[in-house]
Amino acid sequence: MDLLRLPLLVLTDVFKYMDFRVKFLISLMSKRARKTLKLTSTPSHLLFDFSTIPYIEAGYQGMFAKVTDEESNYLIEGELMRLRLFPKRVYLHDGTPKKQLLFASYLLDTFTKPTISIRFWDSTQPALALEFMKMINQRQVSIKAFSYHIIGTSSEVITEILDKCTEVTDSIFISAVFPNDFVYTPPRPFKAKELRVGKTTNWLNLEKFLNCCRITVELGGNSNRTAQIYNSFFTKWMDSDAPLQKLQLSNFEESEGRLIMDALSNQGTKRTINEHWFEIKRKNGSEFFIYEYHRDIKIFTKQAYLERSNKIYQHE
Repeated sequence: MDLLRLPLLVLTDVFKYMDFRVKFLISLMSKRARKTLKLTSTPSHLLFDFSTIPYIEAGYQGMFAKVTDEESNYLIEGELMRLRLFPKRVYLHDGTPKKQLLFASYLLDTFTKPTISIRFWDSTQPALALEFMKMINQRQVSIKAFSYHIIGTSSEVITEILDKCTEVTDSIFISAVFPNDFVYTPPRPFKAKELRVGKTTNWLNLEKFLNCCRITVELGGNSNRTAQIYNSFFTKWMDSDAPLQKLQLSNFEESEGRLIMDALSNQGTKRTINEHWFEIKRKNGSEFFIYEYHRDIKIFTKQAYLERSNKIYQHE
């Protein structure tokens, strides 16, 4: 029976229950097969991981997924590519940056209507990362999660990549060493619900990221933030109705911890709750709850604090 002779409505249901590996192999059969796959495509999620051996994953692979094929050569868009196939994951071996981008483009054009997650690691060439982000933006693909771990690239490239992250919806994790003089100002507010930053953090102007619901920053030992900077940020945040609900600052020097706590104390009347918790009540009636322990400070709006307390209560 020729599968592709079935009506598109039927094929849509058939392909829905096929794993990623099988659909990928069908796309390589012929132009007709790939076109049919595109026409029957349903919303999906793809993870693009640009590690030492890059891979693309559909859904959750799981720890114990078994290899279904050995490494084999496949002709994709005129280029011979050595791939290793799993049920929900495809590895690209010995892939040059050109082949990685070509392979990513092929998958995006085959599995339409996806949401995606992106991971760039130390082994990723900055130029490849930038070209991939341009490719995603041109296709107006929705990015759910973005991770950046590339070390030692130029401020211009970093800025271009970060500018293209303003539409990320769920989470952004940046753990990289940036140039000492790099300071970033986003062209528009970020949409991501969660922002996590580690290693180099001086580039991050907290006031520009108030649209994120949760922010976690590992400040490290070389922070250049002053009392004035912290006072300005806390005042701007606490005087606004910004979406930011929780801020965690960690891994800081003792002297910076004092700057942060002094700046918080300047924001209103302080009431001690217990050894590690206290409340700040402001003149406008807003309340913030602060947790301090060792080199870790967490600041919650009243709403976030109550939600946290309810979750703890429900699990007891």
